[in-house]
Amino acid sequence: MKRWQSIRMKVLMFGLLMTFVPLSLISIYYFTDMAQYIEQSSVEQQNLELENLSNEIYRDIEAAQRELELLVSLERTSGEAGVFYDILKNHQAFTEIVWLSEDGQIEERYARYTLNEEADSSRWAEDEQWQEEGNSSFSEVRFDDFGQPYMQITVTDSETNRKAGASLQLQKLIGQVASYRISDQASMYLENQDGQVIAHQDYSQLWQEKDTTDYNNPLIFKTDVEPLDWTLSIEQPENEMLAPLYSMMQQGGLAAAVLIFTGSIISVFAGLSFVKPIEYLQRRINAVKAGEWPEHMAVERQDEFGDLTYAFNTMSETIQEKEQWLQQEKERLNIVVNSMDAGLAVIRKDFSIAWMNPTLENWLGRQADVPCFQLFNDRSSPCYSCPLSPETPFDKMDEQLFKTDENGRQRIYRHRVYPLEHTLEENEEALIVMEDITEEKEMEEKLIQTDKLSALGLMASSFAHEVNNPLASVQVYSEDLSDRLTEEGTELIANGEAQHYMNVIRKNIDRCKEITTNLLNFSRKSQWDMRELSVEQVLDESLSLMNYALKKQGTSVEKHCVDNLPHIYGDPLKLSQVFVNLIQNALDAMEEQKNPLLTIELTNGHDEVTITVQDNGSGISAEQIPKLFDPFYTSKPTGKGTGLGLSVCYGIVQQMSGTLTVESEEGKGTTFFVNLPA
Repeated sequence: MKRWQSIRMKVLMFGLLMTFVPLSLISIYYFTDMAQYIEQSSVEQQNLELENLSNEIYRDIEAAQRELELLVSLERTSGEAGVFYDILKNHQAFTEIVWLSEDGQIEERYARYTLNEEADSSRWAEDEQWQEEGNSSFSEVRFDDFGQPYMQITVTDSETNRKAGASLQLQKLIGQVASYRISDQASMYLENQDGQVIAHQDYSQLWQEKDTTDYNNPLIFKTDVEPLDWTLSIEQPENEMLAPLYSMMQQGGLAAAVLIFTGSIISVFAGLSFVKPIEYLQRRINAVKAGEWPEHMAVERQDEFGDLTYAFNTMSETIQEKEQWLQQEKERLNIVVNSMDAGLAVIRKDFSIAWMNPTLENWLGRQADVPCFQLFNDRSSPCYSCPLSPETPFDKMDEQLFKTDENGRQRIYRHRVYPLEHTLEENEEALIVMEDITEEKEMEEKLIQTDKLSALGLMASSFAHEVNNPLASVQVYSEDLSDRLTEEGTELIANGEAQHYMNVIRKNIDRCKEITTNLLNFSRKSQWDMRELSVEQVLDESLSLMNYALKKQGTSVEKHCVDNLPHIYGDPLKLSQVFVNLIQNALDAMEEQKNPLLTIELTNGHDEVTITVQDNGSGISAEQIPKLFDPFYTSKPTGKGTGLGLSVCYGIVQQMSGTLTVESEEGKGTTFFVNLPA
């Protein structure tokens, strides 16, 4: 079936059809038209033959009739016998001429073969059918004593009412019909008004009723002979009349067959010549498809096939170059993918694993039949933010996974999923990228702890002062209580003053405990503890830690919090570290300000909580803002900062799926915006 659908067969069939169909249609049209023309011409020819012979017979009868009409129009004289014999002499068809009375009796008779025959007063004609009213009348055909056919003509003068008659010999007429030749198989015959053949080319048919049954399927053409009511006919076999048509059709068919055969041969050779370069090019393309690069094809033609060959050579060279480039890139990509520290995997629609790089196989093992969410995250259902899940609103996924390795150590992986738009397999949907960020997280914790220690160093004097004040009160009250108990112990207990001293001492001890607890909580090294928390509560604890520093610098604090502020999901200690860093940076920026003011606002927007920390300090230049969150970058004087504070804050906020931004203008202060999802 494929062979018949090839362009070679299509071109050959097209060439044959374009040769055969037009020539066949033209031949059919020509033969049909010529057949009609020849048949019509033959009919017209036969009718013309009949018309000519009919007119010739009519002229002979009419000539005899005119002679008689002239005779009866003349006055009768004594020497009229000579005139009658002259008429008999001049008209060989007349055998006798008679004068007739009004009732048809013979008055005088002049015969060719008998002289001076006397009239016998008998009727000249036996039948009455021919004696019709009018100037002329004709009798039926009769036979004389010698068996020769004749007919009688009677003419009446309209003025004198004289009548003359003549016997007209029909042998000449029969001879005309019998001698008239059309073809070997065609025959002509003359019929009288009774349908009897009175003249025929075949004498055996004379005076016979014409048999209309003919099994040769003849064609019959007829015409009337006026005024005798005779019928002149030509009978010719159809195959003979149409013989020229058949001959023409045979010759035309042969010519058409020769033309069709010649045109077909030309079409076949032209089609093969047309298809040959296409087939050659197809073989080269199949060779390329099989991985064999053919040699450069010679451009031998100057037509479109030559252009196509040149284009194929150019395309082949380009593909070879691209293939070499792709091989190089594939090799490089394999080296990169197989040697990189990140694990890669391609996931199908059904969450099965289609491919893994060696790094991920070393981490998790080759388990292609296990769903990705079970292999990577030990879950029984797809991850919440997986883009392969039909109900997820996320375009990609970025989260952390915790797994225990073979040595029992907990590892932290960054798990990212990216949808694939162009894949080789129909079911491949997403690329998973997993990075072992355990060391990175440990380093982040060290940086966070370093920043905490730096903050603790800055707050050391504040902590000492905060603890010394309640301790001094405890010391004074305890010494005074001890002295008075020696002198008036019973009275002090009775009047309740001893209880008052103890309450003051307990209150100051609780204050010291609160300060040390906050300090320990802030300074201790801890893992991430994500839970629901109150932002306002964490902020108040952070302000408590910075209370002494704020008072020492004379900074006014304005805090504004909207009602019903929603809770967020995060780590309270890490969030407290962010607030302490931002407050400390504000204090550093307002050192030279006469009336330092720190404004903190807590608002809620669309599914998020916004914490705004604003100071009226010196501000930050536009050139420094892009670098503000870079590690180890600081705008403070040397020795006043490590350059880690804002970088750590940025990482903490980002880890809590939030954002940290800044707006500042030199001389007008700085505003930090912390946005956390509610």
